[in-house]
Amino acid sequence: MSSGKGGGLGDLLGSLAGSGSPDGGLDGIIGGLTGADSSGSQTGGMGGLLGSLLPALGGMLAGGGLQQVLSGFEANGLSAQADSWVGTGANQPISGEDVRKAVGNDDLAKIAAQLGVSDDEAADAVAQILPTVVDSVSPEGHLPPDSELESAFGELEKRGDGTPATG
Repeated sequence: MSSGKGGGLGDLLGSLAGSGSPDGGLDGIIGGLTGADSSGSQTGGMGGLLGSLLPALGGMLAGGGLQQVLSGFEANGLSAQADSWVGTGANQPISGEDVRKAVGNDDLAKIAAQLGVSDDEAADAVAQILPTVVDSVSPEGHLPPDSELESAFGELEKRGDGTPATG
């Protein structure tokens, strides 16, 4: 029944974008998503793509886009996966093909163009990071008000390259 630890949605997404956390942040998330570790067995490549994806994903999810994306997963028989990201349990994975079905080719093509990669590469990258992003904005098991999401995704869009914000 406490008000939390003081952070808020902006701080959660800020940590995704690499701000406010000396270790972890986007680098830690990307390392976990790509399997990269101190041995450097899988550096660059998909990790760099995931870092570049955050601003594009922030833009897609802003303005009610998150609800549309979640509805797209539900409409394509992926309710359990989408619900797991919003809920407090473990996140269920999705595939690039799942993303293609739920998001649609037009939005996926926009993301791919922003990243300079193929639609398939963009879909695979979204599949890797979307569950983490949705989970991060819903730590209490439900989505916050649209106004909070809009603000947070705007920050994600601005800071998505993993560069800590100056200030």
